[in-house]
Amino acid sequence: MPGNTKTWVNRSFALENMMKNIKVYRKQAMIAGTEGVDILVFPEDGIYGYIFNRQGVESYLEYIPDPEMEKWNACDEPDRYNNTEIQHSLSCMAKRNDLYIVANIGDNQPCSRQNDPKCPPDGHYQFNTAVVYNKTGYLIAKYHKINLFYEYQFDVPPERKSVSFETPFGKFGVMICFDIIFRNPAIDLLENHDVDNIVFPTAWMDALPILAAIQFHSAFAAGANVNFLAANLKKSDFKFHGSGIYSPKGYLDFHYSNDDVGKLLIAEIPIHDRKRNSFPEPKNLTEENNSMSSFQSLVFRDLYNFVPLVDIKGKRTICHNKLCCSLTYEKQTDTNEVFAFGAFDGLHTYEGTYYIQVCILLKCKNSNLTSCGEPEENSITFFKQFKIEGTFTTSYIFPEILLSNASDLLLLAAPNTWKYAKGILQSKTKLEYPVVSAAMLARVYENDLTINHGNHMLPEIVVITVMLAISNYVRFLL
Repeated sequence: MPGNTKTWVNRSFALENMMKNIKVYRKQAMIAGTEGVDILVFPEDGIYGYIFNRQGVESYLEYIPDPEMEKWNACDEPDRYNNTEIQHSLSCMAKRNDLYIVANIGDNQPCSRQNDPKCPPDGHYQFNTAVVYNKTGYLIAKYHKINLFYEYQFDVPPERKSVSFETPFGKFGVMICFDIIFRNPAIDLLENHDVDNIVFPTAWMDALPILAAIQFHSAFAAGANVNFLAANLKKSDFKFHGSGIYSPKGYLDFHYSNDDVGKLLIAEIPIHDRKRNSFPEPKNLTEENNSMSSFQSLVFRDLYNFVPLVDIKGKRTICHNKLCCSLTYEKQTDTNEVFAFGAFDGLHTYEGTYYIQVCILLKCKNSNLTSCGEPEENSITFFKQFKIEGTFTTSYIFPEILLSNASDLLLLAAPNTWKYAKGILQSKTKLEYPVVSAAMLARVYENDLTINHGNHMLPEIVVITVMLAISNYVRFLL
């Protein structure tokens, strides 16, 4: 992490800092190569860090040519463009280790206000960019992040273009961090590019109880029916942790810990042929008489309607606006922990503006019902079974189950212990760890208003990688 991010520095200073992280990348690429890996994904901000202003990041950027307009192998032709040492390093990593590489760097694109009225006053664009190199070192794709998250050092691309690339083991779409929340590029990749897999460099801070990294990224894989390779930064003190390899049926492997040690994850899955999203079955859910027990509480600053779970088993229904949510459940044993079941149907406006519908079972922070919805990571309550359904108005529903072990670490439910289909999330067997939350978060994209971006404050970086290999199957390594 460079010590000076708010003022301009010379290229040699920037390069010296970046090469420290590139050295780690090279080591991971070599390990990946010995494992027969096919694709390696590095995190957002993994090469140069974060918390820059526009001038501070400028010397860390490189001119990245358009791979749709020209072919370039930076490993073989390092002198075609000046100051492209990072691209040369990434290209050579891909070529020497016989793997695809996806990395996050900054793109410096010159422009003229005479020809482009959107051109910044300093005469160039600065884009948060994902680059993709094939096994011979050629740049085959670059993607400019569309949905910036208070990244004042970067520009929103004038052309908000989704990007995908073909491999012998499937078609991949590219997203970066906050992009996952919005129709473009997320749904554009699914519907117009027909991708089967997503590569996802990210700098994601957990936002419990519905948007922890492992929680929502695995939910997107299940709800969108794609394989999802998420490489996150690792700074647990600031809740930057949680990387994983996810399939539509659940995780293949993930890493979540409270230390700052990165880990190489390895998983092998069949090549995936994505099926289209299905609308939920029509349901006639009517709210029970909750007048004596229902209450309201904030979840990530949205005001939900809740009903407490006062019995060891039962059925509860709660509605909010046009959404009604129903829960049937049975705990293994009664505990003094307070659980509630809630519903929200409305426009979320904190750190981004987007319309959501949510049905959620969650553990409250304490015995006070106003704590229901506060971030919580601990639980001792086992559930024998539960079933959640809702009257969602969209097919883009993302199912989440978050558990906790005795070490107060967040976990995901094993793939064979739950199922999701058409607006119904249910456990198939007793979950092996206590439940923190179980939810379906739906995105109603057509109800979104103008996007407001939150404050993307990123602490210290430790490199995490995602990799993938293929024999008769595709192997994902992170």
